[in-house]
Amino acid sequence: MIKFINENLKYPKEALENKVEGTVKLEYVIDGQGKIVKVKILKGIGFGCDDEAIRLVKSLVFEKAYNRGLNTRTKRSLQIHFKLPKKTGVKMQYQLVSKKSETKQPTPPKSRTYQITVNIPSKK
Repeated sequence: MIKFINENLKYPKEALENKVEGTVKLEYVIDGQGKIVKVKILKGIGFGCDDEAIRLVKSLVFEKAYNRGLNTRTKRSLQIHFKLPKKTGVKMQYQLVSKKSETKQPTPPKSRTYQITVNIPSKK
């Protein structure tokens, strides 16, 4: 289940913009057919994280539950952790230099320094 949540969790844009991290605690009911029928937030953090946690839980599917031959409902609780992705970047510095002309003595080129940051998303 943890692998499923990690692979399918989509960090809400609003939470990313506001740099929100935390844990959403929820409770859900599984019917006798293995489907999620009710989800309740016990402790939320807002900024779209609660809605994403509900979406994830509703996409779970379980095996049919039986007790003494009868379909049964089961109540479970779950915590989904929202942690901001780590920013990874590569910094490069380079200098532009003009080519020398063969016919004429060139003036010394003006040197320029640029800094480029490339963000590479990390995968867990």
